[in-house]
Amino acid sequence: MNGFEIERKFLLKSFPPHARGGTPILQGYLAHDDHMEVRLRKHGNDHFLTVKEGAGLKRREIEVGISARQFRSLWPSTVGRRLEKVRTVVRHGAFRIEIDRYQGDLDPLLVAEVEFESAEESGRFEKPDYLGQEITDVEGYRNISLAIHGAPHGSALEYQIGALPYLFRGGRLHIVIVMNTAQSRWIIPKGQPEPDMSRHDVAIMEAMEEAGVIGTFHSGIRGQCRRKGEKTLYVYPVKVSTVLKKWPEMNWRKRAVLPVTKALKMIGDPGLAQCVQRLAAKLIS
Repeated sequence: MNGFEIERKFLLKSFPPHARGGTPILQGYLAHDDHMEVRLRKHGNDHFLTVKEGAGLKRREIEVGISARQFRSLWPSTVGRRLEKVRTVVRHGAFRIEIDRYQGDLDPLLVAEVEFESAEESGRFEKPDYLGQEITDVEGYRNISLAIHGAPHGSALEYQIGALPYLFRGGRLHIVIVMNTAQSRWIIPKGQPEPDMSRHDVAIMEAMEEAGVIGTFHSGIRGQCRRKGEKTLYVYPVKVSTVLKKWPEMNWRKRAVLPVTKALKMIGDPGLAQCVQRLAAKLIS
């Protein structure tokens, strides 16, 4: 399959009584960033490699069938980015609704997906009573987010947490930036809120996992980035005490420790660069 998909997603209030059976799906991610993901999927007895680009209602999808042997060869590279679900298909008038019952740690999450021929058709869709809140544009319910971070918890739908790892070398402020997993642009470590963890503890964790640095939270300083089309990003400075030679995400992220002026030129997102610049000014003063 090669083309665009127009899809809306909903949480379920209840499992429809007329739904029967289901096909097991095993899914894992080889690489991802904010705009693209490379996915492995075993759907029943069939195996696929899929590339998806974009987010929200309309996404570009390229899917090719692969052999079971190829799937088994690539599957170990998805450790830490996997999920399982059972998919049941029901009809609602002219529409086909795919209902996913997530397994393991994501149980009892129920999510429905409805595909459309056009954006106009999607706008005319009248959902059945068993469909609840629409989550088409909610980052926390993307499958890649579920695979990495688990099910979102309330406020996880509204914001992300970023870390600004920093240190001084020769009296000059340096910051640590990382590449996204597609190796296409420089960003800062960031992730989803975690239950039972403070925001600054999440920032410290993301700094270690994504950038391979150990540090402590700089109390009293915090940044807030609002980027067009993105969730609010709260950024917490992390004072680096140790730069690790090996770290959890070293195989799919590059890391750079740079003077702040040079790092700012490398960050491609203008909104993020401005946020980092404001925080850096506070750290220097």
